[in-house]
Amino acid sequence: MTARFSVIIPTRNREEFLPQAVESVLAQEGVSLELLLVNDGDPLTLSFADPRVHVLDNRKRTAVPARNLGVAHATGEFIAFLDDDDFWIDLRHLAKAQAQFDQHTDFYFANGEMRFADGSVKLFDRNATASSLEKDNTILISAVCYRRKIHEQLGRFDEALPYYWDWDWYLRVARGGFSLFHQKAPAVAIRVHQANMSGQNEAARRANLDALQAKHSLPPIPLKNHTDFV
Repeated sequence: MTARFSVIIPTRNREEFLPQAVESVLAQEGVSLELLLVNDGDPLTLSFADPRVHVLDNRKRTAVPARNLGVAHATGEFIAFLDDDDFWIDLRHLAKAQAQFDQHTDFYFANGEMRFADGSVKLFDRNATASSLEKDNTILISAVCYRRKIHEQLGRFDEALPYYWDWDWYLRVARGGFSLFHQKAPAVAIRVHQANMSGQNEAARRANLDALQAKHSLPPIPLKNHTDFV
Protein backbone atom coordinates (compact mmCIF):
# COMPACT_ATOMS: atom_id res chain seq x y z
CA MET A 1 0.00 0.00 0.00
CA THR A 2 1.35 3.44 -0.96
CA ALA A 3 2.10 5.74 1.96
CA ARG A 4 0.03 8.92 2.10
CA PHE A 5 3.02 11.06 3.17
CA SER A 6 6.46 11.31 1.64
CA VAL A 7 8.71 12.96 4.23
CA ILE A 8 11.92 14.38 2.78
CA ILE A 9 15.02 15.08 4.89
CA PRO A 10 17.92 16.59 2.92
CA THR A 11 21.11 15.94 4.86
CA ARG A 12 24.74 16.99 4.59
CA ASN A 13 27.34 15.86 7.15
CA ARG A 14 25.15 16.29 10.24
CA GLU A 15 25.09 12.77 11.62
CA GLU A 16 25.10 14.14 15.17
CA PHE A 17 21.61 15.56 14.58
CA LEU A 18 20.16 13.22 11.95
CA PRO A 19 19.08 10.29 14.21
CA GLN A 20 16.77 12.53 16.25
CA ALA A 21 15.23 13.97 13.09
CA VAL A 22 14.63 10.47 11.69
CA GLU A 23 13.22 9.18 14.98
CA SER A 24 10.75 12.07 15.16
CA VAL A 25 9.44 11.14 11.71
CA LEU A 26 9.15 7.41 12.32
CA ALA A 27 7.32 8.08 15.61
CA GLN A 28 4.47 9.92 13.84
CA GLU A 29 1.08 8.51 14.80
CA GLY A 30 -2.03 7.90 12.74
CA VAL A 31 -0.52 8.14 9.23
CA SER A 32 1.26 5.99 6.67
CA LEU A 33 4.59 7.41 5.48
CA GLU A 34 7.81 6.89 3.63
CA LEU A 35 10.98 8.73 4.64
CA LEU A 36 13.37 9.84 1.91
CA LEU A 37 16.83 10.76 3.22
CA VAL A 38 18.56 12.71 0.47
CA ASN A 39 22.28 12.66 1.18
CA ASP A 40 24.10 15.71 -0.19
CA GLY A 41 27.35 15.12 1.69
CA ASP A 42 29.89 12.43 2.48
CA PRO A 43 28.71 8.81 2.56
CA LEU A 44 26.47 8.12 5.55
CA THR A 45 27.89 5.95 8.30
CA LEU A 46 24.44 5.62 9.85
CA SER A 47 22.00 2.93 8.77
CA PHE A 48 18.29 2.63 9.44
CA ALA A 49 16.52 -0.71 9.73
CA ASP A 50 12.99 0.63 9.31
CA PRO A 51 11.74 -0.33 5.82
CA ARG A 52 10.04 3.03 5.49
CA VAL A 53 13.46 4.74 5.21
CA HIS A 54 15.03 5.13 1.77
CA VAL A 55 18.39 6.83 1.13
CA LEU A 56 19.02 8.80 -2.07
CA ASP A 57 22.42 10.12 -3.20
CA ASN A 58 22.36 13.73 -4.42
CA ARG A 59 26.08 13.60 -5.33
CA LYS A 60 26.80 16.88 -3.52
CA ARG A 61 24.75 18.94 -5.97
CA THR A 62 23.66 21.23 -3.07
CA ALA A 63 20.49 21.57 -1.04
CA VAL A 64 17.82 22.71 -3.49
CA PRO A 65 18.63 19.98 -6.05
CA ALA A 66 18.49 17.56 -3.10
CA ARG A 67 14.93 18.66 -2.36
CA ASN A 68 13.99 18.34 -6.02
CA LEU A 69 15.45 14.85 -6.06
CA GLY A 70 13.38 13.90 -3.03
CA VAL A 71 10.19 15.20 -4.63
CA ALA A 72 10.99 13.35 -7.86
CA HIS A 73 11.19 10.05 -5.94
CA ALA A 74 8.21 10.70 -3.65
CA THR A 75 5.24 8.37 -4.05
CA GLY A 76 2.95 9.76 -1.35
CA GLU A 77 -0.08 11.93 -1.88
CA PHE A 78 1.44 14.58 0.39
CA ILE A 79 4.95 16.02 0.80
CA ALA A 80 6.45 17.03 4.15
CA PHE A 81 9.91 18.47 4.77
CA LEU A 82 12.19 18.29 7.80
CA ASP A 83 15.71 19.72 7.97
CA ASP A 84 18.34 17.34 9.30
CA ASP A 85 19.12 19.47 12.36
CA ASP A 86 15.45 19.94 13.33
CA PHE A 87 12.99 17.44 14.80
CA TRP A 88 9.23 17.19 15.17
CA ILE A 89 7.90 17.60 18.69
CA ASP A 90 4.26 16.83 17.90
CA LEU A 91 3.67 13.10 17.40
CA ARG A 92 0.50 13.95 15.47
CA HIS A 93 1.97 16.64 13.22
CA LEU A 94 1.28 14.66 10.06
CA ALA A 95 -2.08 13.39 11.33
CA LYS A 96 -3.22 16.97 11.90
CA ALA A 97 -2.10 17.89 8.41
CA GLN A 98 -3.89 14.87 6.97
CA ALA A 99 -7.14 15.92 8.66
CA GLN A 100 -6.89 19.32 6.98
CA PHE A 101 -6.08 17.80 3.60
CA ASP A 102 -9.19 15.65 3.93
CA GLN A 103 -11.07 18.95 4.36
CA HIS A 104 -9.61 20.19 1.05
CA THR A 105 -6.62 22.20 2.31
CA ASP A 106 -3.74 22.25 -0.21
CA PHE A 107 -0.84 23.64 1.84
CA TYR A 108 -0.39 23.25 5.60
CA PHE A 109 2.14 24.89 7.91
CA ALA A 110 2.54 24.82 11.68
CA ASN A 111 4.24 26.87 14.36
CA GLY A 112 7.58 25.89 15.83
CA GLU A 113 9.95 26.36 18.73
CA MET A 114 13.28 28.12 18.18
CA ARG A 115 15.80 26.37 20.44
CA PHE A 116 18.96 28.36 21.10
CA ALA A 117 22.39 27.13 22.14
CA ASP A 118 22.03 28.71 25.59
CA GLY A 119 19.01 26.49 26.30
CA SER A 120 16.38 29.17 25.79
CA VAL A 121 13.26 28.40 23.75
CA LYS A 122 11.09 30.91 21.90
CA LEU A 123 7.81 30.26 20.12
CA PHE A 124 7.65 30.97 16.40
CA ASP A 125 3.99 31.85 15.80
CA ARG A 126 3.39 33.57 12.47
CA ASN A 127 0.60 33.33 9.94
CA ALA A 128 1.16 33.81 6.20
CA THR A 129 -1.09 34.91 3.35
CA ALA A 130 -0.54 35.72 -0.31
CA SER A 131 -0.21 39.41 0.58
CA SER A 132 1.97 39.00 3.69
CA LEU A 133 4.39 36.77 1.79
CA GLU A 134 5.17 39.70 -0.48
CA LYS A 135 6.86 41.35 2.53
CA ASP A 136 8.19 38.54 4.75
CA ASN A 137 8.78 34.80 4.78
CA THR A 138 7.01 33.65 7.95
CA ILE A 139 6.79 29.92 7.21
CA LEU A 140 9.14 27.28 8.64
CA ILE A 141 10.02 24.72 5.97
CA SER A 142 10.35 22.00 8.63
CA ALA A 143 6.68 22.51 9.52
CA VAL A 144 5.33 22.44 5.95
CA CYS A 145 3.15 19.77 4.32
CA TYR A 146 1.37 20.06 0.97
CA ARG A 147 -0.27 18.08 -1.81
CA ARG A 148 2.33 16.58 -4.12
CA LYS A 149 0.18 17.36 -7.15
CA ILE A 150 0.95 21.08 -6.69
CA HIS A 151 4.25 20.34 -8.45
CA GLU A 152 2.30 19.25 -11.53
CA GLN A 153 1.13 22.84 -11.94
CA LEU A 154 4.05 24.81 -10.50
CA GLY A 155 7.03 22.63 -11.40
CA ARG A 156 10.23 22.15 -9.41
CA PHE A 157 11.88 24.31 -6.77
CA ASP A 158 13.94 27.11 -8.31
CA GLU A 159 17.59 26.04 -8.07
CA ALA A 160 18.70 29.57 -9.02
CA LEU A 161 17.50 30.74 -5.57
CA PRO A 162 19.58 28.68 -3.12
CA TYR A 163 18.80 30.96 -0.16
CA TYR A 164 15.20 31.82 -0.97
CA TRP A 165 13.85 28.83 -2.89
CA ASP A 166 11.36 28.20 -0.06
CA TRP A 167 10.03 31.77 -0.08
CA ASP A 168 9.75 31.56 -3.86
CA TRP A 169 7.77 28.31 -3.50
CA TYR A 170 5.38 29.80 -0.94
CA LEU A 171 4.72 32.78 -3.21
CA ARG A 172 4.08 30.52 -6.17
CA VAL A 173 1.70 28.36 -4.13
CA ALA A 174 -0.22 31.31 -2.68
CA ARG A 175 -0.45 33.13 -6.00
CA GLY A 176 -1.51 29.89 -7.68
CA GLY A 177 -4.77 29.94 -5.76
CA PHE A 178 -4.00 26.98 -3.52
CA SER A 179 -5.54 27.08 -0.04
CA LEU A 180 -3.25 27.62 2.96
CA PHE A 181 -3.91 26.45 6.52
CA HIS A 182 -1.98 27.70 9.57
CA GLN A 183 -1.76 25.27 12.51
CA LYS A 184 -0.98 27.34 15.59
CA ALA A 185 0.24 24.42 17.70
CA PRO A 186 4.05 24.09 17.51
CA ALA A 187 5.07 21.03 15.50
CA VAL A 188 8.84 21.35 15.18
CA ALA A 189 11.93 22.24 17.18
CA ILE A 190 14.31 24.42 15.17
CA ARG A 191 17.88 24.24 16.41
CA VAL A 192 19.52 27.65 16.18
CA HIS A 193 23.27 27.19 15.96
CA GLN A 194 26.21 28.79 14.19
CA ALA A 195 26.15 26.42 11.23
CA ASN A 196 22.58 27.27 10.25
CA MET A 197 22.52 31.00 10.96
CA SER A 198 21.71 32.91 7.78
CA GLY A 199 23.84 35.86 8.79
CA GLN A 200 26.74 34.20 7.01
CA ASN A 201 27.25 34.95 3.29
CA GLU A 202 25.32 38.21 3.59
CA ALA A 203 26.36 39.47 0.14
CA ALA A 204 25.17 36.25 -1.51
CA ARG A 205 21.91 36.36 0.43
CA ARG A 206 21.35 39.98 -0.61
CA ALA A 207 21.93 39.13 -4.26
CA ASN A 208 19.57 36.16 -4.01
CA LEU A 209 16.91 38.26 -2.31
CA ASP A 210 17.23 40.84 -5.07
CA ALA A 211 16.67 38.05 -7.60
CA LEU A 212 13.56 36.92 -5.70
CA GLN A 213 12.23 40.48 -5.66
CA ALA A 214 12.76 40.81 -9.40
CA LYS A 215 11.17 37.44 -10.16
CA HIS A 216 7.99 38.29 -8.22
CA SER A 217 7.93 42.09 -8.74
CA LEU A 218 8.25 42.67 -4.99
CA PRO A 219 9.10 45.94 -3.24
CA PRO A 220 12.53 46.28 -1.58
CA ILE A 221 12.84 43.83 1.33
CA PRO A 222 15.44 43.99 4.13
CA LEU A 223 17.48 40.91 5.00
CA LYS A 224 16.06 38.97 7.95
CA ASN A 225 16.36 35.62 9.71
CA HIS A 226 13.51 33.60 11.19
CA THR A 227 14.91 34.43 14.62
CA ASP A 228 13.95 38.08 13.96
CA PHE A 229 10.29 37.07 14.29
CA VAL A 230 10.49 35.68 17.84
